Amino acid sequence: MNYLPKSIRKLVDYFDRLPGIGPKHATRLALYLVNHKEFATEYVKDINTALQEAQFCSQCQVISDGPMCHLCQESNRDQQSICVVAHAQDIEQIEHTGKYNGTYHVLHGSINPVEGITPDHLTIKQLLKRIKNNEIKEVILALDATSTGEATSIYLKKILLEVPISVTRLARGIPVGSSIEYTDEVTLSSALENRK
Repeated sequence: MNYLPKSIRKLVDYFDRLPGIGPKHATRLALYLVNHKEFATEYVKDINTALQEAQFCSQCQVISDGPMCHLCQESNRDQQSICVVAHAQDIEQIEHTGKYNGTYHVLHGSINPVEGITPDHLTIKQLLKRIKNNEIKEVILALDATSTGEATSIYLKKILLEVPISVTRLARGIPVGSSIEYTDEVTLSSALENRK
């Protein structure tokens, strides 16, 4: 990369900081933009527009173009159910199932003391305010089956005990199409605990 001018190396460094992009891919992206100036100009303009116009939905905390996102504005959604997710992209996965028609709440991460992410870094206060100010009957914890997702679920279940609502979580178990013989002990245990 030393053959590249300083301005291009700086661009490569920016791309390299993005999640899922390594140095080689970052170099390809930077060179693509330099070689396609018209595209790059539009790209920069759209990034600036997105940064100026994007805001958090006042209800579910997902990134939106206005004070309330389109999902929260849908009148046919069950307003008494909130599905709590760690990241906005988790909503898309749940929506694709076609099995949930309630509202969402995005935490913008999970509790992770190693990285310094404590509950006050997440949108938990907004969730609690929303639950107390509305007639919410169920909160579904749809968090990752990781140590940070589990820590966040345990924390939320503990603080939601004080509120008279049903707190559920996604079942954990054996994925469709897999064999019990090759299933790890933790997954198999979870499948047995969450059996129907």
